[in-house]
Amino acid sequence: MKKIIFVLTLSFLSVSAFAQKQKITIFCSVDFNGNVNYNTQDYATGNKKISNILDQILPDSIKTKVLVDPKKEYHFKYGNETLLWLAQNDWKIVSSIGGDRGNSFWLLSREISVDAATRALLMEKLETLEIKPKD
Repeated sequence: MKKIIFVLTLSFLSVSAFAQKQKITIFCSVDFNGNVNYNTQDYATGNKKISNILDQILPDSIKTKVLVDPKKEYHFKYGNETLLWLAQNDWKIVSSIGGDRGNSFWLLSREISVDAATRALLMEKLETLEIKPKD
């Protein structure tokens, strides 16, 4: 009977500890040459305030692990090498876009587990980046 109570208690504690982890999803794009863009440029508006969003909102401990440029670090020449490296580091291909003249782009996503306080801070930073319309 003690073993059953012990196992149930251990199971309950492990489930409650796991439930407190929350996930955030980040995105990047990779071009056919293997260049990785972690939203470091806002091409649509040219707005400097919202460029490099991930660098502004992610804590340093996450940035150093996640915002890696494998092309520069490992001297990759092709997009396939970069995609393979990113796939081995928990990135998932969300979509691919074939452009003209064989230029292709891939959109990738990655889920990162964070605690509730870190997620709240990320959301607060993200919401302060929004530009409010003037009345």
